[in-house]
Amino acid sequence: MSVNTNGIFTGTMAAADVITVRKDAGFIYISVLCKTDGAGARGITILGEAGLNGTLPTAITLLANESITIQSPDGRNLGALTVTAGDESTGIVVAM
Repeated sequence: MSVNTNGIFTGTMAAADVITVRKDAGFIYISVLCKTDGAGARGITILGEAGLNGTLPTAITLLANESITIQSPDGRNLGALTVTAGDESTGIVVAM
């Protein structure tokens, strides 16, 4: 098990920003808040890379004032995922 030596990541997202979390980054927790979605323009999407029993992942979309937290209960690294802000959308990301 590798440990996140980067501490805590905090970031704001503007329209079309992309944050990619690599599996080897050592993060065990990520929380994403969609602040605004430009009247439903696209919100913020979160897409993991792992499949499950042959099913490919699909993106989760957050609209204004929605959030999601993904956390490893036993301290293992999260898998790789991509967070993308849609047109006219803004958000906040915290990972550790």
